[in-house]
Amino acid sequence: MEVAPGTPARVLICDDYPLFARGLAETLRERDDLWVTVAPEAPRALPEPGPVDILVAGIDGDITAIWQACDHLLGILPAPSPVVLLLPGRSEFEMTAAATLGAAAVLPRSVAPSGLGEALTAVVEGRTLVASGMAERMLSDFAGLLRRRREASGIDLSARELQVLELIADGRSNRDIAALLHISDHTVKNHVRRILEKLGAESRTEALVMAVRAGLVVVGQGSWSPNA
Repeated sequence: MEVAPGTPARVLICDDYPLFARGLAETLRERDDLWVTVAPEAPRALPEPGPVDILVAGIDGDITAIWQACDHLLGILPAPSPVVLLLPGRSEFEMTAAATLGAAAVLPRSVAPSGLGEALTAVVEGRTLVASGMAERMLSDFAGLLRRRREASGIDLSARELQVLELIADGRSNRDIAALLHISDHTVKNHVRRILEKLGAESRTEALVMAVRAGLVVVGQGSWSPNA
């Protein structure tokens, strides 16, 4: 991104918790190099904004919610406006997955305002970053993910397994999947186990990441239908 020398970077903050966003904005407004405003909408409901140099988005929820919000935000922002994500920080794998979506920075929601300010400065300078202390673990996790994806190339999911995977992508629980497909919870668990084995994944979240990146499913867009 390019900001004229001596011109404050225009920063828009949107967060699932508006009070948090307002408090963060008040702190960042103490900096002369940032012009900060707050959107009243949560990230997943944010309309196309006016001119903005950086969007700071605080997102709560699981990996599916994070993905949905990222897809929405990157879709409404004019390129090359970068997105800085503030995530709950429960899972470094979730941080890794978010970083692959195109975010310029991925930080835990607990980041100090000074740390966020430094991150925004780095983004203005064109750098991509994650929170200090997380990068090595994230790179290791992602390298493992890529290795398992290569090992799973040419995967052949059955029609039923693909249905189950699509429903997982839609955020459905095992109980939901069983009801929708008119099968038992035990059968769903068996399908999930075989999906993990075929993908070489270690968890549902990792399987979902691998499936989306491979183009097998689309997260949160109701890709499954009973006639599939």
